[in-house]
Parts: sequence; structure tokens; C-alpha cells
Amino acid sequence: MTTVPWGRYTELHPDRLAEILETHPLAILPWGALEWHGAHLPLGMDGIAAQYVADAVVIRSGGVLLPMTWWPMTTLPHRFSLALKTTTLLQVLDDMYASLAAAGFRHVLLLSGHYAQGHEIELMKSALLAYARYGLLVLTLPPAAVVNEDFLDHAGRWETAQTLAIRPDLVRLDQLGAAPLHPRDWAVLGEDPRLATAAEGQQLLDDSVAGIVQWIERLRQPDAHDFLQKLYARRTDGYAGYTAAYHRTSWEQALQDWWRQRIAPEEKS
Repeated sequence: MTTVPWGRYTELHPDRLAEILETHPLAILPWGALEWHGAHLPLGMDGIAAQYVADAVVIRSGGVLLPMTWWPMTTLPHRFSLALKTTTLLQVLDDMYASLAAAGFRHVLLLSGHYAQGHEIELMKSALLAYARYGLLVLTLPPAAVVNEDFLDHAGRWETAQTLAIRPDLVRLDQLGAAPLHPRDWAVLGEDPRLATAAEGQQLLDDSVAGIVQWIERLRQPDAHDFLQKLYARRTDGYAGYTAAYHRTSWEQALQDWWRQRIAPEEKS
């Protein structure tokens, strides 16, 4: 088996980092969240999944694995959901891309375990700006989106399955009981998490890694920017209905209005 040069940024010495950048100038950045995922999943589930995939991808694709970033925007409304403002996140992203480009990176993989609508849209917009401003080719998406967008649930079957595969000790399905799982009380958006299995979670993770490795190869092709533009246009179009229905003044406002609508029928009943 052929090995590729890679390392963890926090453990590299300058000479080794320079060597890796000569042939594999790829920065891999897992991006998590600190967000309510019901009583059955940990608050850091998004980052746990993103870290797992990032660890596997860097070994196969080469490059440099950066430390996890835990702060997203627009987390699900709950007292234990933490978030940055949109303006803060955009400034962090721009500064980060400028710094990576100055260090000699040419490609970036930002794996976001958090995939709220506004968060995703702003990550994609920032990725395209990074190319215009700094010449960076940035691939950003949730790992499971490479396999099937339908797997992007919240605290549902697929997030639960992935956590069962990675950290079964952190899954507490016994907390759910047998009653219907209303989003207001359980944060579940998608299929019932009680259907999840570790085997299907592992398969999704494996498929995500394989797909992302293939897409990284696209970053190294002459048409990479065109590929990214089309990818982001398609994925942004998928959120057009949400944007039109909810976005008025900010993504924070949009999320609050969307969430109120999601739980309104339960409140009326």
C-alpha cells in the first residue's frame, strides 16, 4: 500500500510541514458544534463525526490535519446550544483562509459536522471568496452529503447511527422510551433514532470517507474551480425554499422562525 505524506499540524515541526506542503498542500479542518441533540446524543456529536472522517481522509489523501473548530453559527434553539454570530463566523473564516494561503496551503477541506441551512450557505459563499481573494480551492460540506443529502438529519436515525459506530458509550437510546419523538422535546428531525444501528452508521462513515477522497482528487484537477462553483450552486439551490420562506434580516432570525413553525403544531395540540 502506497503511503502519502501527512501530519497533524499540532505535532509537526516546521521542516516536516514544509516537506508536506511541497507535494500535498491540503489543509483538512473538521468543524463541529456545541448543540442540543436531544437526551440520547452528546452535545458534541457533530464534531465527533467530523473528526472521525477527517482522521480517515488525511491518511488516504495526504496533507495536514488541523485541530477541530467547535464554534458554528445558527445552532438549534436550546439553552445548551452555543453559537457564533454570522458576522463573527465570516470574519473567522476569512482570517483563517488568509492565514492558510500565506502558510503555503493551496487546497482546503472544511468538513462541517454541523449543517444548519444558513451555516452551510455561508460556508459555501466563503469558500468561493477564498478562491477570489487568496487563490485557495476550498471544498466544504458535511461528510454524509457526499453519499446522499437525505442522510443529513438532526439527532435522528443517521446521526445516531454514526455515533453508535464511533462512540457507542455516548448514545443513550434508553432515554427515549417508546413515545413519539416531538422535535420540541427531543430535537429529532428525520427518521426515528431508535431505528439506528452501528453497522449502518459505519457504512455511512466509510462511504463518506471514500467519496471525499475522490472529491479531493478533483481539487487537484485543472477544472477544480468550475467543479466547486457547480457543486455550491446545486447545494445552495437546495436551500432556496428555506431562504425564501424564512430569511428576512439574518440567519439567526430565519432559524428562530423556522423552529417556531416546526414546533407550532405541537404547541397548539
